[in-house]
Amino acid sequence: MSVTFTAELAGEPVNMANANAARVLGALGYAEPCGVDDAESFLGRVLIALAVDPVDAGRPATAKGRLIDCGRPQGYVQERLGELRALAEFARERRLDVVWG
Repeated sequence: MSVTFTAELAGEPVNMANANAARVLGALGYAEPCGVDDAESFLGRVLIALAVDPVDAGRPATAKGRLIDCGRPQGYVQERLGELRALAEFARERRLDVVWG
């Protein structure tokens, strides 16, 4: 499963695994795995998260039986927030909402 962030007509959606998306959504202050927000508000949340969220230490991969969690590399959240910033700026210029789910 995954969560995709996009804006209508956006060339490059931002896609991430559920566990990683939950971490990024938490940094943005969103509680739901699906949603919509206007680009200005979304961009504001991204900028705040970039300013206050410490560098992501990452998480090692783990396996329990058939369940595998691939983890995430150090700095993952900041990298994804940078991609979401570009998406939000794209959406703001075109007066589009940012949608995820």
